Amino acid sequence: MPQQALGEPARTTPPPEWLTITHRRVSGALVVEVVGEVDMESAPALLDAMTTAIDQAHPDPCIVDLTRVGFLNAAGLTALLDASRHTPRPRLVVDSNSCVIRPIEIAGLDNALRLYHSIEEAL
Repeated sequence: MPQQALGEPARTTPPPEWLTITHRRVSGALVVEVVGEVDMESAPALLDAMTTAIDQAHPDPCIVDLTRVGFLNAAGLTALLDASRHTPRPRLVVDSNSCVIRPIEIAGLDNALRLYHSIEEAL
């Protein structure tokens, strides 16, 4: 699968030191890789990066890789839900990451969000 690194996305809300967000192209789709913790302080940066990526990717898919997120709280869930209201909706890769899946399931958002097990499946 061809990949093109894009590096750091342009955004207005910089993430705190415990969250890293990068973009890259995979088979035409724009993949947002999120690493670290998504909490009340870092959620605005995640939302900003996701909405920017959705706009940049259009008409291609935007895939958000959450497999390396170690913590996701209610603010993070809100960011994911707000970004999913964009058109087109992002595809969220959660794999078997219980730090992400469990809060999504508890909040009842597993039907509202587009969840995938891998980037390949999301493509």
